Amino acid sequence: MKKLEVRCPSCSSRGYIEVSEEDVQKAARGVFAVNILEGVACEHSFVAYIDKNLAVRDTFIADFQLELPDIVPEQIITPDVSEQLESIDVGLIKLNLTASLLTHVIRAILYKKKINLIFDQSYMVDQVYRFIEYITLNSFETEILVISGEQYDMKNFKDTIILQGNRIIKDSDNILNPKTLGIERSLVRKFLGEYEPKPSLIYLQNGLQKAYDLSRTIVDIVNNLKKKEKIYSKNVIEVIAANHYVNIQLPYLDFLYTIVENYFGVEVPKSSNISDFLSTL
Repeated sequence: MKKLEVRCPSCSSRGYIEVSEEDVQKAARGVFAVNILEGVACEHSFVAYIDKNLAVRDTFIADFQLELPDIVPEQIITPDVSEQLESIDVGLIKLNLTASLLTHVIRAILYKKKINLIFDQSYMVDQVYRFIEYITLNSFETEILVISGEQYDMKNFKDTIILQGNRIIKDSDNILNPKTLGIERSLVRKFLGEYEPKPSLIYLQNGLQKAYDLSRTIVDIVNNLKKKEKIYSKNVIEVIAANHYVNIQLPYLDFLYTIVENYFGVEVPKSSNISDFLSTL
């Protein structure tokens, strides 16, 4: 057993855990996830990601209480897409894109923001492009630039989210507020927690495609509203269940509203909080 120090990503308190070197090595093509319970470092629970060198790559607040809808592939993977999937080294992606970084990238995509990723490793450039292209297949359009550190100059990148490792270099609109990233964190946690490379990648692609498809349905609902008519959560949940055969919870619906307003640019005329609450009873 190996004793490792972990730091809470919420309050920076430190604690110690013991991990099995054998278990970590089994995840050598990715990262090994350890759930840190309350009381180990502080009153918070979080996830620590450990690489094959027994180094803590990242610590990550995970919203275990949030329920994601069932994510089932809706499209058959064509030979072209299968070839694209084979070209991605998922282990390399998991080792070099930390949980925090990937969460921030997904949020920026959902907000239709330009993204600049700064990497010191030139060999990651093509892999990151292939990875982003695949996980947004049939769904979100992206505008992403992967650059090396020596190419970086803040003056050249206006209106852009700039990320490097776990650091947020630039986020002028504060869209990467950690208090608002619950669903994105849950998607990333499941991606990193899946040991098999291809299923983890397919899961993440399906998760983003599901969010895109459900958001498009809400866009249609809003566009068909009468003048000054409000939208009620219960009705939206029922329409999504009927059209997509999936049940969603209110936190996930709020996540979809965020996509509708920020990616599709469609304002959601939500009813008052009290009226909306009563409609779900």
